[in-house]
Amino acid sequence: MERDGRHEVARIDDTVTRANLHERAERVAVPDFDYLVQTIEGIAEGLTHARQDPAHG
Repeated sequence: MERDGRHEVARIDDTVTRANLHERAERVAVPDFDYLVQTIEGIAEGLTHARQDPAHG
């Protein structure tokens, strides 16, 4: 998880340095993904956002 609380896909790119290579490789190998929390957050977001039905638009 990033500092702002959002999840991201870790990757090896131009921002990798000798100092952060190990940490970045670990994040790629073992992704930070909490299935339970992200499922609950997704359900809550879906329930709290108003949905627009195109048929009743």
